[in-house]
Amino acid sequence: MGVKQDVEETLKDYPITTIEGQPDEESLSKLKVELAEALASIPTLNGGGRHGHIGLIIPEAEYIAFSHNAERYEILDNPGPYPAQVDQNDAVLRERQVAEHKANIKEYEMQLGAVSWTRKAIIAAVDDEWVSEIKNEHVGFNHLLPIDIIAHLETVGGTLDFRDVTDLQAELLTPWDQVEAPTTLFERQDKIERQLIKAGIPAQTELRLMTARTWFEQSGEFDFALERWEALPAAQKTFTAFRVMIQNEFAKRNKRDKQTAKGAGRGLANNVSAEEEAQIHAMALAEVVNALTAQTNAQMDKMMEMFKEAMAGKSSSATPSAKETYPKCPHCSRRHPKPDECWELEKNSSKRPKNWVPVAERKKKADAKEKSV
Repeated sequence: MGVKQDVEETLKDYPITTIEGQPDEESLSKLKVELAEALASIPTLNGGGRHGHIGLIIPEAEYIAFSHNAERYEILDNPGPYPAQVDQNDAVLRERQVAEHKANIKEYEMQLGAVSWTRKAIIAAVDDEWVSEIKNEHVGFNHLLPIDIIAHLETVGGTLDFRDVTDLQAELLTPWDQVEAPTTLFERQDKIERQLIKAGIPAQTELRLMTARTWFEQSGEFDFALERWEALPAAQKTFTAFRVMIQNEFAKRNKRDKQTAKGAGRGLANNVSAEEEAQIHAMALAEVVNALTAQTNAQMDKMMEMFKEAMAGKSSSATPSAKETYPKCPHCSRRHPKPDECWELEKNSSKRPKNWVPVAERKKKADAKEKSV
């Protein structure tokens, strides 16, 4: 096999998640992360030489921001079968020019392989209806670079509507369950905030600080740390400082709990029977469940009040409340305001867009794709 085929063969085992239905911001972000992991594994000097071929799916300005020495990733031209110019009088120089040309050919063919695999991976990950507009009747998708296809998907499906924004804001204010590690909680919120920023909603750092402060205080597990926090000067009470403090405190408490449980386990083993130990665990578990249930209900009530106040304070152009989320349409199972105007109904056939595909046909394609995997 040639260099191009070798690259495609190397990348074929990287898993790419299939996007069911309309691509959204979250699914497209996940797709790009999976593609980037694969493309970064193919070495190249292009673009600074540290990130493989991820320049094929990342906008130029974004790539330059993290590339080595702020270098651009370039789409290479075919170097041709032989160097355009060689020195006929200097054998050493001529040999070097020929060697450099061979290296350029290899770089070019490796990029071709990366482009080919990435293009196929994107097309295979989405339903045909979302890319049918950019498919050429003669060359299919071969005239497009992977970044062009992703840009198209972001345009036709990747934007957040008002229901998505409302759901994300509600999720941002979902109380801490006292089981999830604070680090995981904060990282999940970071992801939500990035999605909201893309939708035009500014970062809500102060709101996140207030809600997190409430959750960790109500847990009763961080009293000493929160007392130290309250004693800090106002200028030091930033959200970043708060999350670092909570994460460190959680790590120390978790370590102490493990050590205590290890010592208690040895003591119980020496003093109680297996049946008595089971009863102790059952009673302790029941107590924890009851406490968590009570705390969760109280937290939910308080967070919903805060959420309503925050939403009420926004301008009239702010996103509508969750009450405006529409029920599923009985004809297509999607959410839209007027089921009687659903495109699945024959009487509305004149309103169907050019690339519209019936639900039954989409399901049939999805089933066929799943069987072929």
